[in-house]
Amino acid sequence: MRSGVFISAFAAVILFAFPSTGQSINEVVAQRQQDMKAMAAAAKTISTMFKSPDTYSPTAFRDAAEAIKRYSGTRLVADFATVTAVKGSEANELIAAERERFAQLSNDLERYAEGVADAASDSPGSMPDEMRMRVGEQVSGGPLAKRPRNESNRAAMSAEHTFHMMLETCTSCHARYRLRD
Repeated sequence: MRSGVFISAFAAVILFAFPSTGQSINEVVAQRQQDMKAMAAAAKTISTMFKSPDTYSPTAFRDAAEAIKRYSGTRLVADFATVTAVKGSEANELIAAERERFAQLSNDLERYAEGVADAASDSPGSMPDEMRMRVGEQVSGGPLAKRPRNESNRAAMSAEHTFHMMLETCTSCHARYRLRD
């Protein structure tokens, strides 16, 4: 049994030492941290517009959502394909053990970001009411709740509700795959 653990650990070291991208481990970690910061900044931009609808800019709103879309999905999965839990990273080893689950969260994030981007209205002035949370829509279940996988459900959500679902997806991923202090 111990030799099996040793072989697995050795194989992991080999994979981490020689990423297929040609980048060093430090470069891979730095790149994905930069991508995460870009997504956080984009989410903050969108959040500010929902908090203060008079700051709404259709272009800035759409660009922020498109940035999150660009850094999620297959790109996010690729960011963690060869290097997961290493020194200098806040990622834990569960990413490698649960590749499909991690990929599903990343793909959910991409779909929600696309929904937010698509909802951007070109109306001048304040954010249009149809983008705001509607009566009966609510953020529920917390970060580990089931997410609607039905595309028609996502299309029926307001931009604000879709944004909240996107943030819950981020929270779910971080709760499961980020090291805790």
